[in-house]
Amino acid sequence: MLSAGSSYGQIRIHTKITQYVPPRPPFAGGLHVAMQEDSAMLVMKRIAARRDTLHADSLTLLESDSVSIFGQPAYIQLQIANHRVRTIVINWHPLGGLGYTNLRDQLNSYLEHYFGRGVVLTDQSITYHRWETEDGTSEVSHSDKYLRIFVRLGKPRE
Repeated sequence: MLSAGSSYGQIRIHTKITQYVPPRPPFAGGLHVAMQEDSAMLVMKRIAARRDTLHADSLTLLESDSVSIFGQPAYIQLQIANHRVRTIVINWHPLGGLGYTNLRDQLNSYLEHYFGRGVVLTDQSITYHRWETEDGTSEVSHSDKYLRIFVRLGKPRE
């Protein structure tokens, strides 16, 4: 019960709901999905000695020579549409033994940090890890012969 001399205040909480932005983990010196084309060109220029650019109708492909990601040699391809990176494809060079298992475990840990556990599918010698969000899709697939990651931004909600 309140006495005549006591006072109390009200707290108002204002919230504003904005557009959901899916997690966008950085790779190789800061490359991430949805970054601007000019920024991606600058990052690629810094991390790769040689680059190749192919312009199609509405898509620009930017590919690198061998770069180092998670301490292992790889090739990167950026697919750029509407002046934004829409897809990152990373192909690691063939690895054997501990190099492969260490990279696979490190990559899984890195992506699970951003996207959670995801779905794991095994088909003979290939294990696929897949994450899906409402706005974006990411997929990691690996086997004893190759290790490739696709990070793709899905269609924005209408």
